Amino acid sequence: MDLILLALPDVPSDKPGEQPGFGLGGMLPILLVVVVMMLLMPLFSKKERTRQKRLQGLKKHDRVVTSGGLFGTVISFDELTATLEVAKGVRLTFKRSSIYDIEKQGEGPPQEAPAAGAKG
Repeated sequence: MDLILLALPDVPSDKPGEQPGFGLGGMLPILLVVVVMMLLMPLFSKKERTRQKRLQGLKKHDRVVTSGGLFGTVISFDELTATLEVAKGVRLTFKRSSIYDIEKQGEGPPQEAPAAGAKG
């Protein structure tokens, strides 16, 4: 909406000595505040802080999920990369920052319950 207002031609003012139109100078501080807030919001997100803390505790044999949704087990890692085993004998190297989450012990996918009435 702001962009539409900036694109409008200057409208003459009824009061003498007053500048016509809105002018960019009056809106610049507001735009600056909005941009800064948008840039800083992810830094203060509780979920992002928790994720960063968990990633700092990354260790070998942790079960992780990448930002692309790929599950794997950490085989090795360094400052920039992590090697994950996604299937037996299949190892892929990712940027460490692409690890989205680390599964806690006992947190894996839910086990299927046996069907009611099934005997085994």
